[in-house]
Amino acid sequence: MPELSLLDYIKGRLAAHLPEGLRPRGWQPLDDATAAQLWEAIRGTARPANTTVRPAARPAPSRTAPPPSAPAAHPEATAVSPIPVKRPRARAAFPTAILAGTLLALVAQRMMEPPGRNWQIGITVYAFALAAWGLALIQKQWRLPDLRLAEWEGDADGPIEVRIVPLSIGLVLAFIAFLAFGGNRFTAFNTTIWLLGMVLIVAAFWNPPRWKTALQTLHRGRWQVTLSWWHLALLGLAAVAVYFRYVHLASVPAEMFSDHAEKLLDIADVLAGKTRIFFPRNTGREAIEMYLVAAVIKYLGTGYSFLSLKLGMVTVGLLALPFIYLLGKELGGKSVGFWAALFAAFAYWPNVTSRVALRFALYPAFAAPSLYFFVRGLRHGRRNDFLWAGLFLGAGVHGYSPFRLMPLTIAAALLVYWLYEKAGARRTRALTGFLLTGLLSFIVFLPLFRYMLGNWQMFFYRSATRLGQLERPYPGNPLAIFFNNLAKALIMPFWDDGEIWVHSIPHRPALDWVSGALFALGLVIVAVRLARRRHWEDAFLLMSLPLLMMPSVLSLAFPNENPCLNRTAGAYVVVFIIVGLAADALWRAFRRWRPRAGRWLGIGLLALLAVIAARANYDLVFHQYADEFRAGAWNTTAIGEVIHGFVALGNTPQRAWVIPYPYWVDTRLVAINAGLFPKIADTALPPQSIAETRSVPPPKLFILKPEDQKSLDMLQHLYPNAIVRLHPSPLEGKDFIVFFVP
Repeated sequence: MPELSLLDYIKGRLAAHLPEGLRPRGWQPLDDATAAQLWEAIRGTARPANTTVRPAARPAPSRTAPPPSAPAAHPEATAVSPIPVKRPRARAAFPTAILAGTLLALVAQRMMEPPGRNWQIGITVYAFALAAWGLALIQKQWRLPDLRLAEWEGDADGPIEVRIVPLSIGLVLAFIAFLAFGGNRFTAFNTTIWLLGMVLIVAAFWNPPRWKTALQTLHRGRWQVTLSWWHLALLGLAAVAVYFRYVHLASVPAEMFSDHAEKLLDIADVLAGKTRIFFPRNTGREAIEMYLVAAVIKYLGTGYSFLSLKLGMVTVGLLALPFIYLLGKELGGKSVGFWAALFAAFAYWPNVTSRVALRFALYPAFAAPSLYFFVRGLRHGRRNDFLWAGLFLGAGVHGYSPFRLMPLTIAAALLVYWLYEKAGARRTRALTGFLLTGLLSFIVFLPLFRYMLGNWQMFFYRSATRLGQLERPYPGNPLAIFFNNLAKALIMPFWDDGEIWVHSIPHRPALDWVSGALFALGLVIVAVRLARRRHWEDAFLLMSLPLLMMPSVLSLAFPNENPCLNRTAGAYVVVFIIVGLAADALWRAFRRWRPRAGRWLGIGLLALLAVIAARANYDLVFHQYADEFRAGAWNTTAIGEVIHGFVALGNTPQRAWVIPYPYWVDTRLVAINAGLFPKIADTALPPQSIAETRSVPPPKLFILKPEDQKSLDMLQHLYPNAIVRLHPSPLEGKDFIVFFVP
C-alpha cells in the first residue's frame, strides 16, 4: 500500500479552507481523534518497532473540520495506523443536571394539565429546568447531538440528465389530459393520459442505477433478509401504532355528525359513477377521501357507515409514521427516528384527527413524505428524492385544503438552505431540484388546476371564508389577530388545543405531559445547536413549525377556530422529530457516562417515559375524548336502531320518519344508521307535512324530540290510538319520543 505523500498531506491540510471545487474529490472532514491519529502516523511517532502496518479504517464522518493542529487527510489515501493500545478512559460524570432538568420539565408540563392547571407555576418550573439543562451543557455532562452528516451522493456531482423524448411526449400527454379534464370528471381516457404523461416525465429525469444494482443483486442470489434486535424493535413500534389506531375503532368516537353525512353522499356519488375531481357539496372538498372510502365500502363490505370512514382515514394516518421515522433517521440517526415514531404512534393528537374520519389525516400523511424526500434531496443532491417529493407534494393537494400551503414550507426549506450553504454548485443543484419538484407536483395537481381555472370561487370558497371577510367581517385588526393566532398556535403543544370538541379535548395541551416536556427539551437542543453550529436543518425545523400551523393561524375572520388540531396536523411531523431528538440526547448522555451500563439505563428510562406517555394518551383518547365526544354528539345511532327494528319486522321504510327540530339530530344520519342509505337519503318529515301522512296506510313510526310539544300534539290529534313511549338515553338530554301508529 502506498504511503501518504507530502502532496497528500498538503491537500488534506488545506481542503477545509478551500472552496469546494478546489478540494480533492471525495474529501470529508475528520473528527478530532482520527485526525490526530493520522497525523501521528504521518510523523511516524505512533508506530512502535513491533507494530504492523495496515490500511486505516475510514473515519466516522463529522460535521466539524479538524483543528489547525491536526491535519485532515484525503479519505482515499492510505494511512498507517498502530495497533490500538488500551488507555484508561476518562469517565464522564453522571448526568445529574440534565436528568434534573428533565424531571423539572415533566413537573412543569404536568402543571399545564387540566384540571387545576397553573401556567404561572408551570413556567416557573420550566425556567428551573432550562437552567439545569444549561448547567449540564456548561459542565459537559452531555453534548449537543451531532446532526447526521449529509454526504453528496450518487449523481449529485454531475448535471441532471434529461431524456428529451419521454419528456416531450409526457408534456404533450399532460396538456391533452389538461384539456380533457374539463367538466370536473375523471374518465378512463383523461386519467390514463394523465398518468401516462406523469410516468414519462418521471422517466425523463429518473436516475436508474439503484434499481439496476438491486435487480442484479437479486438475480445473483445475494438477496438476504436478517432479523436483528433493531428490526424487532421496529416491529414492536408498528404493533403499538396499529393497536392504538385500530382498537375500539367502532366505538371511539361514537357518533357521526353532519360533515360525515356530506362525505357519505359524495361517496355514494362516486359509487354511482359520478367520478368528480372536486366535490362542490358542503363548500367544496378534495377527492382522495371519497375514492379511498368508496374502495373500502366496495371491497371490504363495511357499507355506508362511520366504520368505513374511520377505516379509510385511520389507515391513511398511519402512513405518516414511516416517514417520521425516516426523517428522524435522516437528521439524527435511527435512534432519533425510532423515538419520534414511537411517541407519535400512541399520541393523542394524531389519533383523534384520524379517528374522527374526516380528511384531517391526509395533511400529515402527505406532509411527512414531502418533507422527508425534499430535505433528503437538499442534503444529498439526488434527483430521485426531488422527484418523489414532487409526487407527494402534488398528491397532497388532492387530500385536504390546508395542504395548499405546503409549497410555502418547501420553498422555505430551499431559502434556508441557500442562506446557510455557501458552495455555489450545491446551491445550484438545490434550486434545480426545487424546480424539478415543482414541475412534477404541478403535473400531479393538473386535474384540480383545470377545475380551479373554471371554478375559482368554489375552489377557494372555504379558505376565503376564514382568511377573508366573505362570511363575516374581521372581529378586530387583522394584523393583531394574526399575531395573536400565531402565539396561540405555537403554545398549543404545551397549553391549549382550542375549543372544537369533535376532534379534540377542548382547552388542554395538544401533547401529553411527557411528550410536552421532551418537546421543550428538543426545542432547546435545536435552538442551542443552531446558535453554535449553524446547521440549516435546525433553522428549517424551527421555521417549519409556524409554517405548518399557518392554515389554522390564518383563520382571521373566525379566530375562535384557532388553534385546532386538524389544520395544524402537518406540524406534528416536526413536533415528534424534535421529541425524538430530545429522547436521543438523554440516551446519549447516559451512554457517555457509562458506555454499557449507561446505555441500558438510558434505554430503561426512555422506555419508562414511553410507557407513562402511552398510558396518558390511552386515557386521553379512549376515556376523556370518547366521553367528551359522546356528550356533544347526538345519538343518531340509537334512533337509527329503532327505525331499523321497525323495518326488520317487515314494515315499509318509507313509513318511518323523524320530525326535525332546531339544533337536534341530522336526519340524514338517522337514515344512514338505520341502513336505509342510499335508497333513502333522509328520514326528515317537516312538521307542516305531518297531516299529509294520513293518506299513508299503517303501521307508521314517528320520532320526535321531547321538547317538540307542538308536533306531538298534532300527531296525537291525528292518531289518538297511537302508542307513545319515551326512549331513554344514558346521557342527559338525549332522550327521544317513539310515536307508533299500529
